[in-house]
Amino acid sequence: MSDSAKRIVKNSLIIAAFPLAMALIMEIWILLAGADTHIITGVLDLQNIVRRTAISALIAYALSFNLTCGRMDLSLGAQRLAGVIIGGNLGLSLGLSGIGLLLFALLFGILFGFVTGLLFVVTRVPAMVLGIGAGLIYEALAFITSEGKGFNLFGTEGNGILIDIWFTLGVIAVFIVLILYILGFTRYGYRLRAIQGSQRIAKASGINVFTNAILSYTFAGGAVAVSGMLDSAMSNGMKVATGFMSNGTVMANMFPMFLGMYLARRSNQAVGIMVASLTLTLFALGLSKLALNDAQQNVITMLLFLLLLVYLANEDIFRRKRAEKARLQEALRKKKSMLAMQA
Repeated sequence: MSDSAKRIVKNSLIIAAFPLAMALIMEIWILLAGADTHIITGVLDLQNIVRRTAISALIAYALSFNLTCGRMDLSLGAQRLAGVIIGGNLGLSLGLSGIGLLLFALLFGILFGFVTGLLFVVTRVPAMVLGIGAGLIYEALAFITSEGKGFNLFGTEGNGILIDIWFTLGVIAVFIVLILYILGFTRYGYRLRAIQGSQRIAKASGINVFTNAILSYTFAGGAVAVSGMLDSAMSNGMKVATGFMSNGTVMANMFPMFLGMYLARRSNQAVGIMVASLTLTLFALGLSKLALNDAQQNVITMLLFLLLLVYLANEDIFRRKRAEKARLQEALRKKKSMLAMQA
């Protein structure tokens, strides 16, 4: 087996080990806690894992396209809200259901993402500041267009496909293939990776970073809107939110995004984020089986997220220490060899 093949097999095993190890850890934790259950007790748990993983991964994908380039889009939650409520209600008024509602949410999500990206390029306002302003506007639009009623699927027919497991798997498979193609075989993907490496160098080499930003915002808007419609199908709708309250769901998926980009070093962005989302979905499911309340679960999850951020911020220190230790060992080895020759 060639070195390249060995490296691929090694990386694949490491990536696969993350969700498997998490499931095992949570199963042992549940056992030690004396809870009379398991992390997976039936088909319903498997269905929830698939749905929650898909929703989390879509949001993490949306975050990754901008955040890895130094842009924090704080309007993603509002784009998700407005895409679902405005697009969904328009679809219902036209007699659509199921896939039709999903496509309308996708369309409006893309539209709001494009508008946000265009505003970023035209106004040159810092991304975080722009995100706050745009988010408040999108929340207001969702409230006004729905007259404060939000998006309601209760009593409607033909929407069962949106909670079908195989359909959910199909949606996430399409996004994985799309991301793999965009990042690996398009000019946009090549330039995005260059910008992720160094925006200043990319700009100096002639890359139009602003056009790339608009495309990134557009994709992000579409991804969060699809996640919102899948989430709405599970809860029979989506309520309006004001005062920037729509961003909570997006911020909760920062953890899988950062973990996914770390795993992407051994695979790619599409696979890394998907595996990270599955891993953390299993973690959240395990915490719920321990009968912990939401506050306790959030404390544990955010503490683990903080530890990851600390590691990522200091991993160069650990790498330098390992390199220094290796140099010292090599120097000692050479010294011993020279002494042996002199003797």
